[in-house]
Amino acid sequence: MSDHHPERAPIDQALREPPIRLWRRMIRVVHSKVRQVEEALAPLGLSMTEFDTLAVIRVHEGIAQHELAERLLFSAPNMTYHAQRLVNRGLIRRESTGKYKRMYLTPEGRELIEQALPKVIGLHQEQFSALTPEQLEQFGHLLRLLR
Repeated sequence: MSDHHPERAPIDQALREPPIRLWRRMIRVVHSKVRQVEEALAPLGLSMTEFDTLAVIRVHEGIAQHELAERLLFSAPNMTYHAQRLVNRGLIRRESTGKYKRMYLTPEGRELIEQALPKVIGLHQEQFSALTPEQLEQFGHLLRLLR
């Protein structure tokens, strides 16, 4: 019995076209790089999402919870859940100021992000070492176009 199905030819062809082929390749690369970061953070008991959250708060101490959600591309309920988990772990604290909840690192959160940053920075430098500075600039430009 043949695997040839003429009705699937347009779909099979579309899967070979650059947009879909590049999308699939990009997803594989992202998954691979995320896995590497997760493995580097695991000994510290951090996920990449937790690292990203702590890193943003470190740079923008006192950031409003809704602004943090926007930066991390979280929905409001997801951000609330995620923030509460970090509060429960003693890594961040939330303060209500008017209508906003502001996010701050605790000393434990600051210590943990300071331990994690060199690992992640080193890994990112290694991950992108195959690209020249010009290629990195071009890659950044292409990513901005795809937003």
